[in-house]
Amino acid sequence: MDSNPTRTNRTEATTAFETELEQLVTTAFARGASIEATWEIATPVSGAPDWLVTVEKRPTKTNGEFEPQFLEE
Repeated sequence: MDSNPTRTNRTEATTAFETELEQLVTTAFARGASIEATWEIATPVSGAPDWLVTVEKRPTKTNGEFEPQFLEE
């Protein structure tokens, strides 16, 4: 792992993180997980920071209330 990543590598890493986080949240929601919460993530590597992550639900900008419909097989 490069200890001094270039700006391009950081940008790519951030984009990948955002994509993976979006997929994680939307997949967990679709599976029925309770995802609106705050988590503390302790990093097992000395010198690396711990993290506090909060996920909040907010209304969709496009279609107001979400009303799921179940498909019948």
